[in-house]
Amino acid sequence: MTDLIQITYISRATFEPGPRENGVEPHVGRILMSSRRNNPRRRLVGVLYYGDGCFFQCIEGERAAVQALFSRISDDPRHTDIRVLRVRDIDVRSFNDWSMKYVPAAREVLQQLRAFGQTRFDPYSFNDEQIEKMVDLLRTSADPTTGQLNSTSRRNAPADMMGLTYLAIALSTLALAVSCVTLAMIMEWI
Repeated sequence: MTDLIQITYISRATFEPGPRENGVEPHVGRILMSSRRNNPRRRLVGVLYYGDGCFFQCIEGERAAVQALFSRISDDPRHTDIRVLRVRDIDVRSFNDWSMKYVPAAREVLQQLRAFGQTRFDPYSFNDEQIEKMVDLLRTSADPTTGQLNSTSRRNAPADMMGLTYLAIALSTLALAVSCVTLAMIMEWI
């Protein structure tokens, strides 16, 4: 028997949102890149939603690994007002193919929020039923950074890596542009 758990938590971003690169806010993009690089070796999976300045994240894996990651997440200065919505034992991982799936403020999420009676994403007001519906929606929604739906096999792993590659290229391009502007300012060209 495995010792698998799922933790679902919410928090508020401490950063001002930047311009979206390929549909992903730059701070969120860096979180995704780090998660997708580190989670596989820890055998962790999950999903991240970011909207209206709030994070909604579900992480699954062996108890000790999830607790260690959540401890690191809790110390991350990019967010505050961290609230655990639920921790539960699970038999199987819901997001098995995702080192970290990303779901943006897509049409399906906005429709779900309207069904909750919300015009903005406010996970702090979610009840248990709404938390479950949000997790289910994120489980079945597309990840635009990979162009695929959640599946039950690893045959789509190359697509997952391709999305990560595009995200890395977009973030590298942004970093290069910032470096060029900074250099121009130092050299007093601007």
